[in-house]
Amino acid sequence: MTRLLLVFDDPAALIAAARQMRDKGVADMAAHVPFHIPDLDELLDLPEPPVRAIMLAAGVAVGALTWGVQWWTSVQWYPLNSGGRPDNSWQIFTFAVFEMGILAAAFAGLVALFACCGLPRLHHPFFATTATERASDDLFYLSLPDNDTLPDRIALSRLSGLREIVEVAS
Repeated sequence: MTRLLLVFDDPAALIAAARQMRDKGVADMAAHVPFHIPDLDELLDLPEPPVRAIMLAAGVAVGALTWGVQWWTSVQWYPLNSGGRPDNSWQIFTFAVFEMGILAAAFAGLVALFACCGLPRLHHPFFATTATERASDDLFYLSLPDNDTLPDRIALSRLSGLREIVEVAS
């Protein structure tokens, strides 16, 4: 299966082309741009990444587990009366709970980020052509599947601001 890369010089032309392709029923579009373009997320129908929810769940779960382990060791396994304080004095547990919760949230966020981005990916067809060398500098790419829902290449070449059309194998 092949994909077509539409190359644009400015983000406005890319957004206009993405809007036209979405209106024509083209699905599975992707964009490769040098910076974030806010309108592009909704045009490409990108799902909201679950990284924040995963980080929150990991931080709360590991924080609760840390508190539980500290309570269990202080109250059940080795109760030590230190200065007349109760064995389950929660104030002393808060530092480790906070530190372990932050550490777990950061690690889970990194793993979730890699998973959502599809990393580590050793090869991506986008980088198999020399036409994409300026993807992180100043060019904007719209990737479309080359199938029946896509207009023919002559119609694509009439898009405003289009610089070139590159075909890549996927």
